[in-house]
Amino acid sequence: MPDGPRATRAHDGEPASTRVLLIGLDGFPARMVSPDRTPRLWGLAASGGRAADGGLVASLPSTTYPGFASLLTGCRPERHGVRTTAVRPGAVPGWAGRRSVATPTLFDACRAAGLRSAAIQGDHLLHEVLATDRAVDLRWPPAGPLDPVLRLDAKGYPVNDEVRPVALRAIAEPDLRFLFVHLNEPDTYGHLVGPEHPATIACYGATDALVGEFVDALAPDWERSIVIVVSDHDMEPAATEPPIRLRADPDLATLTADELADGGAALLAVADGVDQTRVAAAAKRVEGVADARPAGRGIVLVEADRGRVFGVPQPGGVHGGPSTVRTLALVGGGHPAARHIGARIASRPPTLADWAPTIAELLGLALPTADGQSLLRD
Repeated sequence: MPDGPRATRAHDGEPASTRVLLIGLDGFPARMVSPDRTPRLWGLAASGGRAADGGLVASLPSTTYPGFASLLTGCRPERHGVRTTAVRPGAVPGWAGRRSVATPTLFDACRAAGLRSAAIQGDHLLHEVLATDRAVDLRWPPAGPLDPVLRLDAKGYPVNDEVRPVALRAIAEPDLRFLFVHLNEPDTYGHLVGPEHPATIACYGATDALVGEFVDALAPDWERSIVIVVSDHDMEPAATEPPIRLRADPDLATLTADELADGGAALLAVADGVDQTRVAAAAKRVEGVADARPAGRGIVLVEADRGRVFGVPQPGGVHGGPSTVRTLALVGGGHPAARHIGARIASRPPTLADWAPTIAELLGLALPTADGQSLLRD
């Protein structure tokens, strides 16, 4: 294993040759990784390492858009601005953050350094969140309406089998130095029938096999490649109780101006002239609420009890609250830095914001806006 300084010197002085494949498995629980259930992920981690109990999201809500925004920018949601996945048609309320990241992404850093990059995403709406149109060299699905021949899952996202050929073609292009591949099906199955359902378990296995195909396709470039596999959040079975509607409470209806539900967490807009701590105290009295606290000027973050949700019912699985902050976090590859990073995440759970500065250092990129810490540094 290389020591820290060797790793941070671009790995024997060859940053120009490094390739990074970052795979995002939406809603894939870290606890589902095992030799029997996910042999390809398990084998990949053997060439690097994994966080046995999972990594951590940057902050709540533990949902898709804030999670992947932190992953690709290295910033906390308060910095990159994407604070929730619960968007309203056409917009995010201004008080609740932004639809697209306000800080540079790894794609921007690649473009500035003249490195080619790719963003291949099973959730096509992530392109807007990550502002890929301004920087990536290969974007899929392309901008505009989805091709009507694409097979979509039950929630309207391209299935993993549609992502597969595009990702394999991209991996076969050796001058694509940074590739982000997002697979959405684990999240869809988890929401519909729950993370422990046999159909979802089968999806985890099929997703593992697909990751294995991506790893096999890197064989010609294995010695200069690092593969990082992460998820954006965990998933837990939904409780049977009805959803929590915060502003149905008379006190909160008076003390707040708006509510944005995001699974097991919610954001409240504090009414003008009202103290945030007063809103948090009122929210804590609502049945099903586990905690509430100020989360930036004029915003109160509210957490649900395990398995409970705000807003609308979710039939199978839920996420968003503190019990779903653990993320899949593993690394492998033939590049010598894989074992160094693997040892780091095995001893200290990484946050989602730690991965972007790590990848930037691997590729010799500048990403000075990142809040996270490079996992190449001791």
